[in-house]
Amino acid sequence: MTHTVSAAITAARAAAARAATGFCMPGRATATASSTASLATASSTASLATASPPMARQHQQRWSSAGAAGNRLSGRSRFYNHVGTTLLEVAPWEESGDGTSSCGDSDRVASPISAGVDGSRSATGVHHIPKGDRTTRSLALEAMLVPRVPGAGPARETATSAAGDGESGGSSPSWYGVTLDGRTVSTPMGQTLAVPSETLAYMIAAEWDSQTKDLQPSSMPLMTLACTALDQAAHHPRFYRDTALKYLPTDTTCFWADPTEDRLLHRRQQQAWKGLHGFCADRLGGASPTTAFGMEGMLMSRKRGDEKPTAGLPHPGVLVEAADSWTRSLDAWQLVALNSIATQAKSFLIAFAMLEGAGIALGDKGESRVAAPPFADVSDASEASRVEEEFQISVWGLVEGQHDYDRLNSSIQLHSASLFAKTILLENAE
Repeated sequence: MTHTVSAAITAARAAAARAATGFCMPGRATATASSTASLATASSTASLATASPPMARQHQQRWSSAGAAGNRLSGRSRFYNHVGTTLLEVAPWEESGDGTSSCGDSDRVASPISAGVDGSRSATGVHHIPKGDRTTRSLALEAMLVPRVPGAGPARETATSAAGDGESGGSSPSWYGVTLDGRTVSTPMGQTLAVPSETLAYMIAAEWDSQTKDLQPSSMPLMTLACTALDQAAHHPRFYRDTALKYLPTDTTCFWADPTEDRLLHRRQQQAWKGLHGFCADRLGGASPTTAFGMEGMLMSRKRGDEKPTAGLPHPGVLVEAADSWTRSLDAWQLVALNSIATQAKSFLIAFAMLEGAGIALGDKGESRVAAPPFADVSDASEASRVEEEFQISVWGLVEGQHDYDRLNSSIQLHSASLFAKTILLENAE
């Protein structure tokens, strides 16, 4: 599927508008590198469209940037002049089986961002690309990287199986990469950076183009999500499913203030979370999540030997099974978005509602539904994840340099993950 530059402009401007809503705070003009990069996405892409719109029909687009530090790799200093996007001829699972690209070294640039904090491929939470039969691994990668709607069931048939019926089934999307001085960017683990969305490729390219003297990975959230999907989630989906599900027993939206002790906070929680729990109950087997009030939450969350070996609230079994089944329906792109949201919001239910709501918006299943998606936009989801923090700020005041940055980080993470997942869904919806 090919989109014109105007499509990238629309998405980039929308991203900037949503980001601006989340980044701005009353009475304080503060911005971080991440917010600056998000807003630069719109301006960089807009400049490209104004200069030469026909370039969208070409396999490669490039635009100039001033102030490049040089043409060679020097630590994390900017080493490129031009940033662009390119239509890739090879799908990610068709690359060589050793974790390296099938492109020649002269046609690609190694990622200056390492997988590990020590400049190596080893770090906490970083898993190596597994070895094994190349055909089996390729089929598994294809199943995880071909986009699909959340909750739509297990991975679709592979392109090979679909071809046997004479139909592609929409399971072979176009793949786009990002180029630096004409060479394709690689992931930290050495694979070609490939995303199934031209608009997303434009936005990742704009993140690279917004870098000035030194590269700041924290200001490239979309690049981070894409690399994590390709290097980690696609190869280790079970780890990412289990990590997200660990937030369900300790979900922040299930621990309510005691209405007899803190009536105002309880009222805010009820306003923010009641619709969320109704939606999750409707979509996850019909059982409502377990909730606890005040000290009751601490008592219910304790471990009790063999009877309750793990900490957290004992949710209904049907809800837990439905949540596990739902995570198995996600592709690698959705899995990294799920983990990013759940980690920031400390809530599996908020992450579920955001991604499942996006699938419903596309009319994925056509089923009758009792509850509508609880969040009109990402800002509502961000507010739901910060009910207690914002209540304490309203009572005791805002601490500059702490609370304001917490707000920013929450907004950046949730907006980036939502934009990442929705962009891929919209360009690959059947």
